[in-house]
Amino acid sequence: MPQKRQNLKTPVDYPMVYTVEEFARIFKLSPEAVRHLIRRGEIPAIRIGKQYRIPQDVVDRYFAQALAPEERGFGMWRRTPVQSLMYVNTRRSRDRRAPETFLKDVTGTE
Repeated sequence: MPQKRQNLKTPVDYPMVYTVEEFARIFKLSPEAVRHLIRRGEIPAIRIGKQYRIPQDVVDRYFAQALAPEERGFGMWRRTPVQSLMYVNTRRSRDRRAPETFLKDVTGTE
């Protein structure tokens, strides 16, 4: 009796993917901001029809590159953060107040 060939496909482990809305919720952004970053190429995504899917490894990479607040320094909102001392000196050089007044205003003491 001949054996029947079983045509069973083995399950493939596909990576987890997120919708734009899920990604936005994770990083506390608006979906519009996420779509804008995808179109600019800052967030790698897969386009399926009119929708985007963002792979898990992209989310993992963003979490891995996150720095603790004390490591970010001043100007953390910039593309390239600046060193704290350089930032303060730059701000101070633009300020016309006396150093004592400047320190009182910054610390909130009199």
